[in-house]
Amino acid sequence: MSASPRTEPLRVVVVGGGIAALETVLALHDLAEEQVRVTLIAPEPDFVLRPLAVAAPFSRGHVDRLALEDVMAEHSGRFVRSAVARVDTGAHAVTLVTGVEVGYDVLVLAQGVSSIAAFEHAITFGAIPLGLNGILADLEQGASSSVAFVVPPECTWPLPLYELALMTAEEVWTMNMDRVMIHLVTPELEPLEIFGAEASTAVAELLDAARITVHPGAHASVAAHGRVETGCGPDVVVDRVVALPALEGRRLDGIPANADGFVAVDDAGLVGGLESVYAVGDVTDRPIKQGGLACQQADVTAAHIAARAGAHVDVPPLEQVLRGRLLTGARDRFLRRGNANAGATTSVEPLWWPPTKVSGKYLSPYLTEKDIVHLPPRGAPSGSGVDVRVPVGGQPRCVPGGTVELGSLRPVTARRTASLKTSSVEARPYA
Repeated sequence: MSASPRTEPLRVVVVGGGIAALETVLALHDLAEEQVRVTLIAPEPDFVLRPLAVAAPFSRGHVDRLALEDVMAEHSGRFVRSAVARVDTGAHAVTLVTGVEVGYDVLVLAQGVSSIAAFEHAITFGAIPLGLNGILADLEQGASSSVAFVVPPECTWPLPLYELALMTAEEVWTMNMDRVMIHLVTPELEPLEIFGAEASTAVAELLDAARITVHPGAHASVAAHGRVETGCGPDVVVDRVVALPALEGRRLDGIPANADGFVAVDDAGLVGGLESVYAVGDVTDRPIKQGGLACQQADVTAAHIAARAGAHVDVPPLEQVLRGRLLTGARDRFLRRGNANAGATTSVEPLWWPPTKVSGKYLSPYLTEKDIVHLPPRGAPSGSGVDVRVPVGGQPRCVPGGTVELGSLRPVTARRTASLKTSSVEARPYA
């Protein structure tokens, strides 16, 4: 697919400096290097792989910063360090907080979301520097003897909290602190049910082996003095409470958004009613906020833009595959849930290469080449997989009988499938 030949390169402005923004830049450079001129606008000077924040308190791996100015120089673009104040879609221009206007032919919004505390009486992971380090120190020194990890009811990507709970358990058990009690409170009916029955079973076994008490189906609230009200059973009273944040979209004046600040898009990423404005990643109204999915969205949007610029490219449909590398402290679990043909798999061996925390077609190989991410996988022989289906949109939920309802697709009952082999690694770097 390609548009009519252009005499001048298409001016593409990308707003944001995170995962979705960089994937868009890298994809455009690959698909339409000569047909586009890309400007990246972000308030921060560096790219930071934030999903690795869960590993830092446990001294497991680290990630270096990547200067956005260097990335853009390497990819024939330019970087403007600033926040965007508003967008004038009629004039095809963004106005920076400095008052400077930057014109565009195509605008891509990838500014991410804002994290806010879901509960007043809990430590919000990521919001308080070294907050979890303090909890670990209290547990090790005997100042605390119990902790609850709470998934907010509105959260659709709970995997980081499972990692925190599992790695905390390993930390305390290896120090022979048998008196410590660890709880995980979640609205899910089964652990990490978004990945299907096979993954839920595997994760439940991990939690049980780690002596973590799970409270499923809980639409929790957190009161003072460590009281977690589950709403579906006895309250949990602990010394410390850790929760994932709630998310709000980062609104831009001139861009339509829903009540929570998220932007409605179609499968190409086009913002409703605006023919030259796209949005990708967490800022969109797609329900699951996850870096790997954001990369896949960015790839489709970049292909659409490349075609508009006159490049001879095939524009793929948006068929998203959910991939999650679960850090456990001992053996990582690689979880993959694809479309009807790809099915779903869980393994202790890498299921994609490079085996990054965030899997992106362009971003993963690029970060590997730059050698800025240091998180070696820990693996062992694996078992069998399970077939499920993943929709592009819709809110996932479980219903009785082991069935997962996924958006507009019909319910699919997960089944163990002996024919799936999980010991092999897919050859494609982004698969």
